[in-house]
Amino acid sequence: MRFCYADPPYLGCGSKHYSQLHPQAADWDEPQTYRRLIDNLCDEFTDGWALSLHSPSLRTLLPMCPDDSRVMAWVKPFAVFKPNVSVAYAWEPVIVRGGRPRKRELPTIRDWVSACITLKKGCPGAKPEGFCFWLFEVLNLHPTDELVDLFPGSGSVSQAWERHRTQMRLPLRFLGE
Repeated sequence: MRFCYADPPYLGCGSKHYSQLHPQAADWDEPQTYRRLIDNLCDEFTDGWALSLHSPSLRTLLPMCPDDSRVMAWVKPFAVFKPNVSVAYAWEPVIVRGGRPRKRELPTIRDWVSACITLKKGCPGAKPEGFCFWLFEVLNLHPTDELVDLFPGSGSVSQAWERHRTQMRLPLRFLGE
């Protein structure tokens, strides 16, 4: 099966955080760029996809997604607190569509994960391994699946996928579940 993870510059943050990294970063300051991305995800990745965004853009982007999409949450127990912001931005929405159906005997996956942010990865917004592993379970990826990382940035998602798909899995009966 073929899946996709998209972690573009967050709406309104392209110019501010990514202009030195990519010449078209400012395109991501426009909602229409996201509409094209979401249409592309729906057309090209029918098995499933996930899109990271920040909470201020959820109101704008969620209506662009199909009705069968779900909003998941990445909760950040350690996050950067911004000056003059009285309520910290300590979670990020992840819109997920599709994924391989889970068999009844498999453990149920929560619609949220708690994982600290990464620091000094060389690219703003690099995702931690714990977040990545959770996302792979949400989509129920198997080792032979293809995962396309549309915005590779630091490479952390692709590295986590390689580690996740090659690790040995013990049957649940050996894990005491």
